[in-house]
Amino acid sequence: MNNFEEKFFIKYVPEWQELFAVIHKHFSVIFLRLFFWLSLAILPSFMFYYSENIKELIPFYFLEIYLIIIYIKIIYDIFDWYNDVWMITNSWIIDLKWSLFKKKIDSVDFTNIEWLWVEQNWIIDTILKKWDLVIHKIWDDQFVLEDVFKPFKWVDLIEEISDSQEEDEDEVNITEERFNMLINTLWWLMEWFTNKEKDSIKEKEDSSEKIEKIKEKYWTIDLR
Repeated sequence: MNNFEEKFFIKYVPEWQELFAVIHKHFSVIFLRLFFWLSLAILPSFMFYYSENIKELIPFYFLEIYLIIIYIKIIYDIFDWYNDVWMITNSWIIDLKWSLFKKKIDSVDFTNIEWLWVEQNWIIDTILKKWDLVIHKIWDDQFVLEDVFKPFKWVDLIEEISDSQEEDEDEVNITEERFNMLINTLWWLMEWFTNKEKDSIKEKEDSSEKIEKIKEKYWTIDLR
């Protein structure tokens, strides 16, 4: 992830999350789209400039409007490809679906991931190293990012972050357990000292009562 990507996509990440990686679709996806639309632009232009009959039938400004529409479509497809991503943070995977008028953002916590795997659709995908990356969530739902370049490195990254998160949670649980143990020990000591003090006071009271009773007897001599 370069600096431009980090600054461009950080606005979709909550402030308390740290952005680790941005996963794009394979570059062949946008290449095929561009090749298709450029073909639709170049072929009619070639025919227009080299055919006098077409020039007579179709005004030049029709061709200009057509090429402008093709150009806008190409720019839109580039933005669509670049913004259709997964963002990996320190505890979430954020799925961004971009369109011209709206954006759809879904997220899944690492704790809600049951397993993840990769799928291949065509034989040529092996040559292009292009796979579908699928995350299966605990509640029987899926996140799918199609046509990912070298998805196994992202699988390793997700597993690494998930494991580190579990370790952090274990440390927190251990710390909480020790804290609770300390509180319980202090509480027990307080109760023990309180009961000890009560017993001491009670013994003194009992002793005083006995002395007073003995003093009441006529043969008792007080030597204190």
